[in-house]
Amino acid sequence: MTAAAPPTGAHPVLAAPTNPPADRHRDRIRRLRDAVAGSTDERPRGRQVPGTAAVLVLAAVVGLAVCVYTTGNGSNLAYSDAQSHLTIARRLLDSKAPGFQQLGTVWLPVPHLLLAPFVQSLWLFSTGWAAALLGTLALMATTAALFRTAARLGLNRWGRWAAVLLLLTNPSVLYTYTTALTEPVLIMGLTAGTAGLAHWAVSRRRVSAGELAVFAGIPSAGAVLSRYEGWALVLTGTVVVAVITWRRARTVRETVTMAVAFAALPAAAVLWWLAYNWGVYGNPLEFMFGQYSAYAQQSGISTSGLLTTKGNLGLTLWTYHWSLLETAGTAVLVAALAGAVVAAFRWRLGTETLLLAVAGSAWAFSLVSLYLGQTAINNDHSLPTTWWNNRFALTAMPLVALGVATAVDALTRRARWRLVAVPAVLALLIGQNAWFLADLGGRSAIVAEGEMSAASTTNSTAAARWLHAHYDGGGILMDESARGNAILPTLGIPLREIDNRAAGGSFERALADPAAHDRWILVNVEGAGAKADTGPSDLVFRAIDARPDFGVQYRLVFRTATHCVYERVEAR
Repeated sequence: MTAAAPPTGAHPVLAAPTNPPADRHRDRIRRLRDAVAGSTDERPRGRQVPGTAAVLVLAAVVGLAVCVYTTGNGSNLAYSDAQSHLTIARRLLDSKAPGFQQLGTVWLPVPHLLLAPFVQSLWLFSTGWAAALLGTLALMATTAALFRTAARLGLNRWGRWAAVLLLLTNPSVLYTYTTALTEPVLIMGLTAGTAGLAHWAVSRRRVSAGELAVFAGIPSAGAVLSRYEGWALVLTGTVVVAVITWRRARTVRETVTMAVAFAALPAAAVLWWLAYNWGVYGNPLEFMFGQYSAYAQQSGISTSGLLTTKGNLGLTLWTYHWSLLETAGTAVLVAALAGAVVAAFRWRLGTETLLLAVAGSAWAFSLVSLYLGQTAINNDHSLPTTWWNNRFALTAMPLVALGVATAVDALTRRARWRLVAVPAVLALLIGQNAWFLADLGGRSAIVAEGEMSAASTTNSTAAARWLHAHYDGGGILMDESARGNAILPTLGIPLREIDNRAAGGSFERALADPAAHDRWILVNVEGAGAKADTGPSDLVFRAIDARPDFGVQYRLVFRTATHCVYERVEAR
């Protein structure tokens, strides 16, 4: 029996809509919210982590805004090391002896290689905007990697954003990312490598060895060739990969395969660095024991009795953590310690705890190297008290951020707690950073160190600015490696116009006969009558001081307490 057809002209009964307009509107709002703020899921289901794009945009806006401020007042060039990094990057192509050997061996090469495209503009080089642009990109990558790592750890959106906001509101972090110091590139590599490992470790699907090499191995190799803290990341990461793989597969073959997949590219980077040192300097360990190495510097400090942390565990912990305290802030460190307690009870020795160990590898490395006397840090609570290398504490900030994120996650698991926890965390960040900003130079170890560095080059900076305003060709002879002379970006003159140590044979010939090669001389004259040398001597001063005819060939045109500018008499 068939159903009767509806009468002619009658309307069929329509099924009720399964998704009313109000529900569709709420769905769109939820999707938009998840895309911007991230999903509340325990972990992302695939490679995509919702909210990453929003983090990148926010970091770009904040980073560029801070860059406008620091480049506007010149504080981005306060650190002498920052000016040296800009100079190394530019002299690869702009020098009297351009070439790959201009990378030198004192610092690892990746930060300079990444800077090189930006510094080809003389304006970007001399203003420091070259480093500011790279630093903004590094800030974007760092915050995105932290956000993604927090998501892989299973932290909710509130915890993930707490990690991001901790970095994007910290004055010391933001300032450093506007400079040419190597920490921003290092931390970018550390956090990106950790994020790659986190994806591999918690993914619901089997991530191949090739993917592990690409997404964790490549950024870790970048960290390896940025600063030596990156070597600790690779060592720790390799052990963690082996442990996690063994827990999963229980086979030696799989464990070795995955560990090698992660470590292969970083190991190749180390071998390349050894080969470079061997090929250019004839010694594969030149970077460790050469004339300008950290070992040579620390030997002098140790001989003077000023390397007080060497072999002293208590003073090592005290000195380093005061630097960290004066970078992160007391309230933030307390929150991070609370997060560490939560992590210990929640994850014990699980995969998440192992990933936190990877994030903390640079912190552990810094403590070990300080204890062994391989590095030196001084602050207002160290022996002696001064400002030196406090920016090393920045490498602990990713671990601090993840600790805070874990604490915030625990506080916001329940909706009724969230109403109190979220405003409390925001108030903590605002209050902590307002306290810093009230006296940034007196409360931030990194900013105080930069201000001290700028003060130490006041005279050479004045000489560089005078010469920049009056230079009209003829070449400049100067020893950039002498104390106070790392001012070539401030000088703002193409490096091919300058005879300095990096010029090689041209510098040696100019020292032997300055008047035959260069019209201008910028020199540090502190060595005149000094009882002892307090830093690298100015080779130009030694050369001209030994020439009885120098006063006939050159005349003094500008002078400060420590620096002089001379012009060749025959040129007028």
